[in-house]
Amino acid sequence: MKTKTLGWHALSQIDAATFRIDSLAGRMMRTLLLTAGRGTYALALARRFHSEGYRVLVSDAWPHTLCRYSSAVSRYFRVPSPARETSAWLDSIWDIAESQAVDLIVPIYEEVFYLAQAKAARKDGPPLFAPSFDTLIGLHDKWLFIEKTRELGLPVPQTTRIANRDDLVRVFGEREPDRTVYKPIYSRFAAQTVVRPQAIEALDGIEPTARRPWIAQEYLPGRPFATFSIAHQGRIAAHATYATDFCHNFGPTVVYRRAEQPAVLQWVRTFIDAVKYTGQVGFDFIEDASGRIAAIECNPRLTGGMYLLKDDPRFAAAYFDPATGPIEATRARSYTFRFWLFCTLFRHTQSFPGLGEWCRQFFGARSTNEFDWSDPLPRLMGPVLTAGVAAAAFKNGTGAREMVTRDFEWSEDLTALNAEVLARWADGQAA
Repeated sequence: MKTKTLGWHALSQIDAATFRIDSLAGRMMRTLLLTAGRGTYALALARRFHSEGYRVLVSDAWPHTLCRYSSAVSRYFRVPSPARETSAWLDSIWDIAESQAVDLIVPIYEEVFYLAQAKAARKDGPPLFAPSFDTLIGLHDKWLFIEKTRELGLPVPQTTRIANRDDLVRVFGEREPDRTVYKPIYSRFAAQTVVRPQAIEALDGIEPTARRPWIAQEYLPGRPFATFSIAHQGRIAAHATYATDFCHNFGPTVVYRRAEQPAVLQWVRTFIDAVKYTGQVGFDFIEDASGRIAAIECNPRLTGGMYLLKDDPRFAAAYFDPATGPIEATRARSYTFRFWLFCTLFRHTQSFPGLGEWCRQFFGARSTNEFDWSDPLPRLMGPVLTAGVAAAAFKNGTGAREMVTRDFEWSEDLTALNAEVLARWADGQAA
């Protein structure tokens, strides 16, 4: 019997096909854990990872969230609150990672700080897509971020650290009221920010301390932009720059649409390369009338710019493969929180783009919680879950935004406190 010999071309085709099959099998075996499930960020990530063949697990302190009802989620775990029951929460995350063979933990919100500090306290444990705890704190702290940026020679607004009430009064007297913004070094969504106060009485109730300092920052008039990037050891795998001129009273962005800002991208590339950043990160910028840009602050976590990247089929790979991309934000579509966009008609900033652009986005942008025929329940349950949050906020005497975020928030008070908590937790794990 004569044996037929395959040529080099045929063998190379077989090898290529085998590589593709092996790659797909390896990807399908990968399991991710998203450590919050109550928002559309997590839902969008879960859907994208699921569509690319990954197994998606989600944990959250709430029993009912958008991800709880998503068919993209393989398993949903109710866990303790990371901010209120840190040790118990970490035990739960470690148990899930071990029992479910988790390949990568992808943080959604500020729980990344608890995870990074836990990894610093105990080196083993599940892989975490985040930088070191020291890097995170250096970027989350608005004063340390400005100092690092100055060190790199990148443009930032004039900023002063305020450690007591006397400093606050002195700085207010030295600064032009129309050109100064006051905010805590740890805050999010412009919470507690006081913009251009005209009288010292507007700062009543603010008592900065060495442990809870504030900053006075130069107010830069101009158009606001923000970014979101995925990076590995200083190399950007995915990046989006977007305008943030649709917002509710200096709060979160409610429309995500791509902006062409080469200077912003170069700023981000320089910074990420300099600190060798790994993980998810966003920056806020202002562009003045002359086209010059300056960074205001950093969000070393997932941000809404993710919506502009998630539709790229390589997006999921960007979390695993440092050689991916760089993926760019889509030009084809924008995304919006339509209810909050409606509210901007009545309360918005001076950078509001106008009624014409508002109409284009209100009627033409996609929802951040899109209806998906293959995964309909998150959209259908959205109003029910929102009503539940509103009722809980009213019962607890707090705002809806604070109700949503309080389980995950990280503040200056927690840095030293959690060092002790996590030391005891690490000792218990080791035992």
